Amino acid sequence: MAHILVLGAGYGGLRAARDLAKSTPAGTQIDLIDKNEKHVEKTALHTIAAGTNRADAVSFDIRSVLPSNVNFIKATVSKLDLDNKTVEFTDHEAITYDYIVVSLGFRSEDFGLEGASENALILQDLETAQNIYKTINKNIANYKESQDPKDLSIIVCGAGFTGVEILGELVDTVKILKAKYDVPEIKVTCVEMATRILPMFDENLASYAVDYLDKNGIKLLTGAKIKRIDKQAVVYMDGDTEKSVEGSTIIWTVGVSGSDVIANSGIEARRNRVMTTEFLNLEAHPEAYFIGDDSAIIPKGEERPYPTTGQLATSEGTGAAFNIAAALNGKDLKPYTYTSLGTVASLGQNHGIAEISKNLKFKGTIASLLKHVSADRGIMEIAGLKTAIKKGTI
Repeated sequence: MAHILVLGAGYGGLRAARDLAKSTPAGTQIDLIDKNEKHVEKTALHTIAAGTNRADAVSFDIRSVLPSNVNFIKATVSKLDLDNKTVEFTDHEAITYDYIVVSLGFRSEDFGLEGASENALILQDLETAQNIYKTINKNIANYKESQDPKDLSIIVCGAGFTGVEILGELVDTVKILKAKYDVPEIKVTCVEMATRILPMFDENLASYAVDYLDKNGIKLLTGAKIKRIDKQAVVYMDGDTEKSVEGSTIIWTVGVSGSDVIANSGIEARRNRVMTTEFLNLEAHPEAYFIGDDSAIIPKGEERPYPTTGQLATSEGTGAAFNIAAALNGKDLKPYTYTSLGTVASLGQNHGIAEISKNLKFKGTIASLLKHVSADRGIMEIAGLKTAIKKGTI
């Protein structure tokens, strides 16, 4: 019988594995492989970084949500050999396959900027998120002894989706920490190259987010191109003038790329995102499917690929599973189509903006509620209702 490997137990990988368990012929061997034993809700990492959520609230054991006909293997992928249908690992013997779904997730991208990897805290996984909150606490607590204003200064590099959501969480966090450590005002500054933030939302909603952050003490420096990251400062260009903002805590949320396994395997890609066919597989290797942060598929009539989101990865997991099952059952593959259910950005625990469609837009507490509903739906889609209830999201 066929052997299917699913690499990565993120949104797309988990959904693919669970769908394959239902749709493939009896006896099909399905192995789900991840370097971690727990799935982490990556879309909630900003809440861990700001200390407004617990790690156990955004993670669950992978094995606990898998059907009995899916085998979980804890291993770290090092290289793909598509020609020989083999996957190599750093801590496990090589495994061959008949079909493969590659959903290894993202890594933070520093674009080679001077000092970024050495002097900024990069948000990438649960461990780095916890370290950010630990560092914020340590520096603010240290102010009593140091009397250094930099210890009361937090800098967020990048006002993309994740950056804005962290800023929203920090609105509440700094108030709590100010009282906890009995210190003067804690400053939060965001440095962003673009002049218009959150371009995925209409201008009215984006402006609302900017105004909300501004009214709550968050300083947004837009049109500021970061030149380098020093040990306790972000140096940027304001037009032709070099300026800097100082702070002991520097958080990096500028951009992401696909897994380095893509580049290490010599697979043609851009920023480790592989261009797929309309079926989510490769033309030269139809048995190999790439989804989520590791893939790029351009919808008909468009010039750019779909933006990578947890919602998209989950949907692609279903699409890849359907086509592998179709191939195994001797049926035609189905071109992948994606319909967004809307975009929601949180601005703290009880505030946000949401654009469900051109005519359905929300802001404030209603948008925050929609964010929680979206998170509930996400867990149910990849882990089932039982896990969603257990995590306390419903």
